[in-house]
Amino acid sequence: MSETVRVIYIIGAGRSGSTLLDTVLASHPDVVGVGELANLHRAGWTSNEVCACGKLGTECDFWTRVREGWQQRVPEATVEGYVGLQKRIELFSGLFSGLGLMQLARMLRQRFSPTADFQAYLRQTEALYHSIAEISGKSIIVDSSKHPIRGALLAHLHGIDLRLVHLVRDARAVVWSRRKSLEADQKSGVQFAIKPRSAWYSVAFWAFMNVLAAITCLFRRRQSLRMRYEDFVAEPQAQLERLGRMCGLDYSATSQALLTGQPLKVKHPIAGNRMRMKGNVTLKPDWEWRDRLPVRDRAVCWLCAGWLLLAFGYGRQRDGRRPSAPASPSRFASVWGCFTRSIAPAAKL
Repeated sequence: MSETVRVIYIIGAGRSGSTLLDTVLASHPDVVGVGELANLHRAGWTSNEVCACGKLGTECDFWTRVREGWQQRVPEATVEGYVGLQKRIELFSGLFSGLGLMQLARMLRQRFSPTADFQAYLRQTEALYHSIAEISGKSIIVDSSKHPIRGALLAHLHGIDLRLVHLVRDARAVVWSRRKSLEADQKSGVQFAIKPRSAWYSVAFWAFMNVLAAITCLFRRRQSLRMRYEDFVAEPQAQLERLGRMCGLDYSATSQALLTGQPLKVKHPIAGNRMRMKGNVTLKPDWEWRDRLPVRDRAVCWLCAGWLLLAFGYGRQRDGRRPSAPASPSRFASVWGCFTRSIAPAAKL
């Protein structure tokens, strides 16, 4: 694993459009999109979730060859062992327990005094990315796992050239998305039934994950950018130019395809939004929440996370617009100060 693999890691909260962005970025000839790679061992190789190609994770030729290449690089590794390490190092539960911040701090400490488990997990994770690069023949990988702790972990890998894209979507849109229930349908990409979540839970989760993501990006300011979903679907050309400059890629052909409504092919994302199972994706903005989200849920969003909505450039208007420009990642310190000084602005819808 002597060569460096560039990884574009989409970081942030779920239901923010990461599957769409993953597909768009993977349309470049030098890029492969793999979906939520953090779920590969557990969902793709253990629970046998369906790949976007339509085959089970253990039957997909691409992921079978990736697994073989991975285990050749780290012969001591097993799928079950990796899942166990991942639970101890990368994942956390309990939204209000503070475990996320604790694990982020623990991740930083590992840089100076790494444990044996942590070193093993780094080797196995790095081997996975290098195997994907070899099998795909692509030099750049898009990982839309989103989890901030994984983003911090990837910064430890010497064989990875990491770029972070903090994808943010209006909390009210995320709340609306999480209100919906989905029945289990493996063929359509829904492995398990999804129950609706309350507005309180959803907005708290949105704020928690985005704060962790912003903190993670602070440590890599030159290799990270923040992108709002609303800006991306409204001005794909400008946003792809920004991202292309950070990653050293020319997305002019992709921009033209998006502007003319051409579909983009989906290949082998192993986990993520069910849109990946359609085979092709077109840029289609989703503004349903603006007309259908109840007033009470809008108020909950502002009471719980109004300060962060404003910091990301969202307004109180019904369509979420705000006259001023959104805050950049480099200004997150001032946003954090706003949080510590006050709870949230009054809800004024």
